[in-house]
Amino acid sequence: MNFMNSFDTVMTDCDGVIWFGLGEVPGVGAALNALEECGKRVVYVSNNSTRPTKDYKKKIEKLGAKFQEENLVHPMVAIIDYLNKTNFKGLIYSFATECANNRLREAGYEVLDGPVGKVEENHEKILKSVNDGAPVRLVIAESDLNFNLAKFWRADIYLKHPECDLIVGAYDRRIPVTQDFDIPGQAPIINCLVGSLPAGKRPIILGKPGVDLGEILMSRYNIKDHKRVLFVGDLICTDIKFASNVGFQSLLVLSGGITRERMLANKDTTAIPNYYADSISDFTTLIRSL
Repeated sequence: MNFMNSFDTVMTDCDGVIWFGLGEVPGVGAALNALEECGKRVVYVSNNSTRPTKDYKKKIEKLGAKFQEENLVHPMVAIIDYLNKTNFKGLIYSFATECANNRLREAGYEVLDGPVGKVEENHEKILKSVNDGAPVRLVIAESDLNFNLAKFWRADIYLKHPECDLIVGAYDRRIPVTQDFDIPGQAPIINCLVGSLPAGKRPIILGKPGVDLGEILMSRYNIKDHKRVLFVGDLICTDIKFASNVGFQSLLVLSGGITRERMLANKDTTAIPNYYADSISDFTTLIRSL
């Protein structure tokens, strides 16, 4: 009972927590509904901006849970919140998915992207095309399945301007496919861009595990006390690290990218979960026992 009384809001990752790949985590819908029936607010916080909102809605409702768009946050949602909050005016260069860039445009922002498709393998011609002198005042680095070196050069050139800032979205080092197989995330690419920033500039990180995302969530949901939030995730270096950075309580679930053995072998003292469970579905059993 003390545990359940210690939080008002449950923020949960999606991939690896409420579904995994193309499959579902059994019993998730009932657990999410039970949490809401106990008066807890459930917010979905994903690092995946490549999935349209309608697809999130379809997948969450398929689980038997309720979906409210205002309770879904991924990096592009957080980025638009930040731009609106800071009253940003200016030209944006974004390397992200077409879906994410279109969302920016629909929010009223002027966005450059590309080059897309195959580029001519000639350094001089590529540099001439990307060094276009456009008055870009913000570079957004997000999940881009069509990323290329020309985009990196273009972003780097814009960021040399003293009034151009960098916002980073998804910042995963590794992305689990199964518990035994993962692939590189966006962080290695983005770190190259961050490392080339002029002295005095720092990126604004609006994906997990960035502290800036935590500030957006606190403001968006009018949360006054960090400790009244329980963050549920399946990755230590992303989800648990994020909760620790922000000051949320954390619950690691073993339904996704981390096994119990890997959890116990974790040496990062800044990313130790407060609690762990086999699955978020265990909330159903816990709540019924109260």
